[in-house]
Amino acid sequence: MTSEQADGWPERDPDVQPVGPVTVRLPATSANLGTGFDAVGVALQRYVTVTLSIATDSEGERSPMARHVRRAVRELYRELDLERPEMEQISVSVSAEFPLGRGLGASAAFRGAGLVAANALLGGTLSAQRLLEIGAELEGHADNIAPALFGGCQIVAFEGPGVTRIDLPVADGLHFVGFTPSFNMSTKKGRRLLPRNLSRRDAVHQASRAALLVAALSTGSWDALQPAVDDRLHQAPRSELFPEMFDLFEAAESAGAYAAYLSGGGSTLMALTDDDHAEAVRHAWTSAAASRGITGDGFITQLDTTGAQIL
Repeated sequence: MTSEQADGWPERDPDVQPVGPVTVRLPATSANLGTGFDAVGVALQRYVTVTLSIATDSEGERSPMARHVRRAVRELYRELDLERPEMEQISVSVSAEFPLGRGLGASAAFRGAGLVAANALLGGTLSAQRLLEIGAELEGHADNIAPALFGGCQIVAFEGPGVTRIDLPVADGLHFVGFTPSFNMSTKKGRRLLPRNLSRRDAVHQASRAALLVAALSTGSWDALQPAVDDRLHQAPRSELFPEMFDLFEAAESAGAYAAYLSGGGSTLMALTDDDHAEAVRHAWTSAAASRGITGDGFITQLDTTGAQIL
């Protein structure tokens, strides 16, 4: 979103009829970054594009992605105390450069797209901050929806219903090298595996590394990234669903990655590196995975700094 949108969108124009179409684009996201569980997320240069119309003769695409869009549209109408269109009255077409259910924030991107597009159709009534809050309620957390809407690296505190966020400047030169396996990891199953309590020692470990993560990203202290992503909350429990995960982390780091982590709830693995080592890290991901009988796609990308766009 532009700075003008972030400060507050214009009041609704009563002459605007919610018909459309309107097309929006939102980036993929990668959340947690190891120790930033439910608090840190980055936007990546891979995108979803959604075209939305209301009260048309054609329902358009029927898919899990389109359902996320439609439910977000109906939620925005509810927020504005307007009569919600029926699901079949919401015509949606979607395209995505990354898969759903692989830890790259697809559900957040499609929900955010529904909110941004419906808000545009209704004349821009709601501020970008309010869209963030609604999206966080739909998601159950804010670390994916915030970078999808605003781009860059977002530090969030979801206090339901409020969301506090800071746009963290990231030092130049960082590349994100991902490996997306051909299987998904259930977010619900992954969360059920998480510990109910942490020892004081582990809580201190987690808090200190999360602070280190923020400092390393903002100052370009890349040598600090490996200890900064050393998580004791969610990655080890979730490795029950992906036992080879830590072996693949070692392969990426041996190829020159500063650090590697589980993106969101998985199954995508993400490495942080520089331009000189990016291709070697991508090859290390795919080679190490193949040697363990795991198929998937490696990719290289960078931060998206734009966030949601109305095309």
